[in-house]
Amino acid sequence: MTAMEKKPRKIVISVSPLIVLLAVLVVAGLFLAGRLARREKHALTIDDTVLIVTKIQALGELTTACYYDEMVLTRSKPGALASTPLGSLARDGFGKDVDDHLVLIAKGTVRAGVDLLEMGPEDIRFSGDTVYVRLPAPQYLDIIVNPSDFEVFAESGKWAHEEVTKLQDTARQRLIMEADHAGLKRKAYEGAMDAVTDLLVASGYTYIRYDHIPSYIKLPPLGD
Repeated sequence: MTAMEKKPRKIVISVSPLIVLLAVLVVAGLFLAGRLARREKHALTIDDTVLIVTKIQALGELTTACYYDEMVLTRSKPGALASTPLGSLARDGFGKDVDDHLVLIAKGTVRAGVDLLEMGPEDIRFSGDTVYVRLPAPQYLDIIVNPSDFEVFAESGKWAHEEVTKLQDTARQRLIMEADHAGLKRKAYEGAMDAVTDLLVASGYTYIRYDHIPSYIKLPPLGD
């Protein structure tokens, strides 16, 4: 071996058992912290869901649209004179109307909305920073046609109470048909979405979307 050649030297690194223990504790601590963070996040999601549902349910049976109408209802029937020779002569010979007539003016109101008490935790879900809400279907909460809302405009002959009541029932059915034609349930659903959205925004939620929307509801595209 020349003077320039040197024998390789072995480097021995001594690690204290205390350092090894500290390293193990640090790794274990990071692992547990991660699990606790995930568990805490999951727990907060459940709490948020219950909180949202509770706040929405507090709105109760929410009326968000009303329809008012005033309608004219008519009914005719053969009068007492119609079946007599004189009545036949008056009708056929002189063109006179010998029937009895009843004309009513009816006023009614339809109250539409959603019953938010029907909602449960399954109607709320989270996806990232967005809250998805499933509202109950809109419905007619009340159809108001009171006897005091009827006015007799014209009446000839005698009309039994049952006949008048039947005509009043017709007013109720016409009121429902007119409310359907006016799209009252659509307006009620849109009003409910506005009310719930305002509530959630005031509670600190920014992005709110709605699931299972009826086909007759038109919403802006996602991101608007």
